[in-house]
Amino acid sequence: MSAWRARWIAGWGLCALLLALALSLQRPPGPRPSAPALVAPFLELAAEVQWIRFQRARLRGEPVRALSFATRALELDPATTAGWEALAGHLALDLASPEREPVLERRRQLYSAALGVLERGAERARNAGELERYAGLLALSKAEVDPDLDPDGERGLYRAAAAAFERAAARGVEGASELARQARELAAR
Repeated sequence: MSAWRARWIAGWGLCALLLALALSLQRPPGPRPSAPALVAPFLELAAEVQWIRFQRARLRGEPVRALSFATRALELDPATTAGWEALAGHLALDLASPEREPVLERRRQLYSAALGVLERGAERARNAGELERYAGLLALSKAEVDPDLDPDGERGLYRAAAAAFERAAARGVEGASELARQARELAAR
């Protein structure tokens, strides 16, 4: 392949990526129309770049920047189940940890925001059941390390976990029914 042809192909690829980004930035509020099959891979690639930026900002201790990168990535590729989990995990496990945030009310707000992220993700992601399962796992984790997040303490978080696992089971997630049963048993102790 000639150098001119390689530059021509790379130039058109870059144009397609820029067009996809421009289209995604100019969309009206409301449900996102599905991307044309030709543009979708470029949107997913652009979202992956934002997720890399998210991780770097998170590791540098720049939570506001990290959140902006995650938000942008989810705008570009709202169907990514892993993306919704990454953002929710960052809010619930990183920012809402007792070690990082000593004020209980702020931790509750961050945890609530994480659950809101998973709820919004369940409306748009490819695998909504996995997001419900992840909500249950977050509740189990918080019951162990930060039970004060729920006014009913551990029991309240175990009940929340059971409810999330039941929603996951209703969406066909394998093993979610058993997790719900175990969470209900923990709540009954």
